[in-house]
Amino acid sequence: MSEPVPDRHAASSSAVVPAWVTTVDSVVLALVLIAIVVAEWGGFRTSIGNTRIAVTSPLRVLAVAVVLFVIRHAVMRTPAIHQVFPARLRRGLTAASSRAALVAVLGTRPAILFVAFFALQAFGYLHEQPPVRFSESEVINLQGRWDASWYLDIATQGYRFHPDDPTAQQNVVFFPAFPMALRVVGRLFGGSVAAHLFGGTALNIVVFFFALTYLYKLTRDLVGDDSAASSAALLIAAYPFAFFFSAIYTESTFLLGAVAVFYHARRGEFAKASAWGLLVGLTRPNGCFLSIPLLLVTAAPWLPRWLHAPWRATTADDASHALSPRPSARRFVAAVATAATPGIGVLLYCAFVWRLTGDPIAWAEGQGAWGRQYVGLWSLAKTWYGFFEESGVYVVTHVLPFDTLNGLGALFVLGWAVPVWRRLGLPYMIVILVNMLPPLAAGGFLSAGRLSSVMFPVFICMAAVIPARQRPAWTSTFMAMQALNAAFFYTWRELF
Repeated sequence: MSEPVPDRHAASSSAVVPAWVTTVDSVVLALVLIAIVVAEWGGFRTSIGNTRIAVTSPLRVLAVAVVLFVIRHAVMRTPAIHQVFPARLRRGLTAASSRAALVAVLGTRPAILFVAFFALQAFGYLHEQPPVRFSESEVINLQGRWDASWYLDIATQGYRFHPDDPTAQQNVVFFPAFPMALRVVGRLFGGSVAAHLFGGTALNIVVFFFALTYLYKLTRDLVGDDSAASSAALLIAAYPFAFFFSAIYTESTFLLGAVAVFYHARRGEFAKASAWGLLVGLTRPNGCFLSIPLLLVTAAPWLPRWLHAPWRATTADDASHALSPRPSARRFVAAVATAATPGIGVLLYCAFVWRLTGDPIAWAEGQGAWGRQYVGLWSLAKTWYGFFEESGVYVVTHVLPFDTLNGLGALFVLGWAVPVWRRLGLPYMIVILVNMLPPLAAGGFLSAGRLSSVMFPVFICMAAVIPARQRPAWTSTFMAMQALNAAFFYTWRELF
């Protein structure tokens, strides 16, 4: 009986590929895609400082790709690029995390944009016309809502500062990671306003997909249940304020960075975690606060177990942790440095703002122009208690409906703080507290619902503790409320 002939193609595609080969292959593929985009939309011209960059010829981009392709295959002929990428793509798309993320994205994002468009057709604008219009086409104009105009301004015109009017709204308030990505995508697709709006929408949906794949993997690591991991992805995608994940806002980028940094930090993959930590710090100002819970994760071997383990950890677990050998001092330095990267990202932006304005915290001082000023949590609670005591629930919800909805979002995630501590550990409760309490103290319920949408520990905990038979009810209830909120947001009601 003859031996089976080995599949040479499968063997070559599954062989261990050096990191430099993977990098070069990825660059070649990216250049080919860029060449296709340039051929279709004409490319772009831009400048970084005093350096001008022009990408207008698809043939030049292809030529660079061909040169890299030849050099790569001259040094390492097998596995060839046409063998590596299809196998990698198949593995990626068939992974459980990708399937769960795809179900959540396809099951929610198109539906919310559909609701947004028809809410506009049925209800119209709050004041008959929008305060900002980028196009006469309502399809193109749909995503140009609220802060989207600021991100588009930064993407197309860059950062500017007007010191003559300290009370004016300034675009330095908005951190650079998302608008710079929006600039790249928009210019690749031709540079028009429509290109930036459509490109930004596609960018956020793709980024949201990858955020959900990381959420699936982090949930599986923390909970150990694939079903719960799929439910976590679906719950966060259906959450009442999840429409921000497909709007021209920073939520998708922040969620991806926040989940990815904790996923890699738990595994001791400090280089990858550091890259995601910098992204978080460059995405939103509250990103720096993640350094606190992240330190409890990265430095776990050197800390008492109660500081990072679930509340219900056993005495035996504590004893085992105490007896386990500590990694080297070099590893400790790497752990601390990784935890600091979100804060470093914020400091890098402060340095840029300092050079632009002469004031490194001009972005923080500019928050007052949006109505943010410190009032304190006690004052906020006392004010709202007085509203309800004096006027009753019906009058308050009638007069302040959008503040009420945002407040409910904030209270919902804060209500899960202790269950998150008990089920996932102290660092994940701190994620909720440091991201929700400072904005509430400084701005009340302004944007509280939006901030609550990225509190990923809540959705991991929900998926872990809610019985499987009850999860569809939660998801459908969430989705109905998200449709309502999306209708408000896209018709220019003040739910932002």
